[in-house]
Amino acid sequence: MEKGIKKEHPLPTKVVDEPSYKRPLHGFCYTHFNMEEEHLTNIENQILNTLPHGRSNAVTLIRVADDLHIGKHKVSEVVADLRRDGHLIGSVRKQKGGLYIIVTSNEFWETVNTIKKSIESQQRSLNALMQHAERFERE
Repeated sequence: MEKGIKKEHPLPTKVVDEPSYKRPLHGFCYTHFNMEEEHLTNIENQILNTLPHGRSNAVTLIRVADDLHIGKHKVSEVVADLRRDGHLIGSVRKQKGGLYIIVTSNEFWETVNTIKKSIESQQRSLNALMQHAERFERE
């Protein structure tokens, strides 16, 4: 074979048996999303490994904290940091809610919409407070 010419794969339509949650949707794989695992701390890795895949398997913040023997506030902080780094962590905010790794398009958009609603609510609260700004001097 000549230098610089790549050999074709003998089976271009190779069948791979993998779970449906690992199959790419819209050109990327939800569970692997090109995250760089090298920069994660030990606790971040533990939390990511503890969280189940899919909304139907969500576990409570308290359960994650108990499983890892850390406080629930620490879990909440680490999850927020992981989300800011782009990890696909969803949450169910109902009575039997919890945390999970996003694996479907529906779970992804539910999480996005939940976060947007939270931002809008906080913005309304800030706007209402700022109506009184002239009454208070900055120190």
